[in-house]
Amino acid sequence: MIISKTPLRISLVGGGTDMPEFYRQYGGAVVSFAIDKFIYIIVNPKFDGGTRVSYSITENVEEPEQLKHDIVRETLKKFNTRGVEVVSVSDIPGQGSGLGSSSSFAVGINLAMRKYTDASINRHPSEYAEEAYTVEREKCGHPVGKQDHYAAAYGGFRYYQFNQDGSVVVQPIMLSEYNLKMLQSNMMLFWIGKTRHSNTILKEQAKGLIDYPSVQDSAKWLGYLAKSLHDNLKRNDISDIGHILHEGWIYKKDLAMGITNKVVDNYYSAAMEAGADGGKLCGAGGSGFLLFYAKREHHSAIEDALGLRRVPFKIHKGGASIVYTDGEYV
Repeated sequence: MIISKTPLRISLVGGGTDMPEFYRQYGGAVVSFAIDKFIYIIVNPKFDGGTRVSYSITENVEEPEQLKHDIVRETLKKFNTRGVEVVSVSDIPGQGSGLGSSSSFAVGINLAMRKYTDASINRHPSEYAEEAYTVEREKCGHPVGKQDHYAAAYGGFRYYQFNQDGSVVVQPIMLSEYNLKMLQSNMMLFWIGKTRHSNTILKEQAKGLIDYPSVQDSAKWLGYLAKSLHDNLKRNDISDIGHILHEGWIYKKDLAMGITNKVVDNYYSAAMEAGADGGKLCGAGGSGFLLFYAKREHHSAIEDALGLRRVPFKIHKGGASIVYTDGEYV
């Protein structure tokens, strides 16, 4: 039995610029961090030689090609593997949460299958990220960018620069211990209460990034804000995070229809009126998790104003890893 553990992520600003429709023209930039919420992938031989996959539903098939779960199907095909059971367990609802769950899943199963098939796992995190991205984007046809795969593979608090040639520059963000604790204590994550499929929004966003100058301009501003935030954080300055989050949310809403809606807008306005400095809806949009940045003295008022479930979290330093193999915890 093999078990991989892969973190989810929160992207502060720059989302959308990591899509090839944009970065191939202009380059992109994202600031994000992994969080202590994980997806676990369990891989074990199946006695009868068939293939069983258990997630929100359970599939039992004779051959991997028959699987409906496309990421599992394409990953098993990549490693030429059959006769296995694959089970996923997530700390957070696994689809449409806005925390990069599908990409974390892709990275986690890729790593687990590498270990299961005795392929090398002593590789650079960028290789895991690119392998998972290739499966999700090219093999499965999901209209995703690269940031989530990199955040899942690397972990930690980082700045990602997406170059026009497809290469990615990854830089760790090093804050003082005091400012890191302050940043974490000021952040509030709220569950709206439902998930959604992001592909429709992402497809529209991808089209806009190619065809519409107004969408391209908004994405350029998001990249600029990511670079500005990175510059601030390199100086150990966290004073402008709330403002940059708020400005980024304004531009993000211009990338596609469906990123926000009346319910989300009402929650956002209520939090700002209660004292938040800024915030955003995590992920592609529509629903999932709302993130706000606010001084501690405003937290109670914001919680009361929203009436939503608050989910505590911490920034997680590590990336995807194997935590159990051959009867032993790693």
